[in-house]
Formats: sequence, C-alpha cells, structure tokens
Amino acid sequence: MHTLPSRIRAAGMTLLEAVFALLLLSVCLIPAANALRGAINVPADSALAARELDCVSALMESVLAEPYGDLFAAAGQPDAPSSYSTPDGASAPRTAQGCPPMTVTITSYGTDRTRKLGAPGTSSHLLRVVAFLTADGRFPLATLVAQ
Repeated sequence: MHTLPSRIRAAGMTLLEAVFALLLLSVCLIPAANALRGAINVPADSALAARELDCVSALMESVLAEPYGDLFAAAGQPDAPSSYSTPDGASAPRTAQGCPPMTVTITSYGTDRTRKLGAPGTSSHLLRVVAFLTADGRFPLATLVAQ
C-alpha cells in the first residue's frame, strides 16, 4: 500500500476551518462596510454644511450692514425672532440661493448705570445680534454692535 507523505495530506482546509473563516470574514466585513458607507456620505454632508454656514454668515453680514437705529428698533426678547429672520416652518421654501430658513435675534445688551456688561441689559448703546438655522439651531453666529 502506497501512502502519501504527511505534508501532502495536511495541505487542505477542513470544512470546519472553512466555515470558521467565512464566519470571521463576515463578522469583520459588516462594520467595515458600514464605515465605508459613512465615509462615502461625508463629502455631500460637508458640502451641505458649508453651504448652510455661508447662508448664516451672509445673513449676519447683511444685518450688520443695517443702520444702528434700525437694529435698535428691531430689538426684542432674546428668544424672539426679529424682522430680519427668513421665513420659517416646515413648508417654507429655500431662498433663491438655496438657503434654509434662518432666525435672527436682536437684544439690548449691558447696563448703563453700573457699566457692567450682561445679557439682561437695558443699554441703548449696545446690541447683541445672533443668527442661526431655524430648524436645528446650528451654526449660531453672535456679535455685539455698538452705537
């Protein structure tokens, strides 16, 4: 009887080893595929975020270009949208530039009598202007405007 050398007999994989290798490969591939799916969406998500940030900064620049008297007249409560806000609501269309609805709040800031600055201020010389996306409050830009 002719026998094969032991090296040749042990050259293949058993069914159990093959099943274990496939199981291990499938367990590792699912998280890797999910990571790749997320990485594929990053450019589109970051482009949208950049566009939205540009919209908020453009609105802030246009508000800050207004005369101080107009801004002071539009000042109200910290949570109340001013007249400089863009249309809001779920049915509001995007503007011609593709911008989503944005909110602008303008409030008096500081106190004249004690010369201390603070949010609940009553100063007519200093305004706090905040612009952000209406839907989720992202990209808040805030600044102080002096008379």
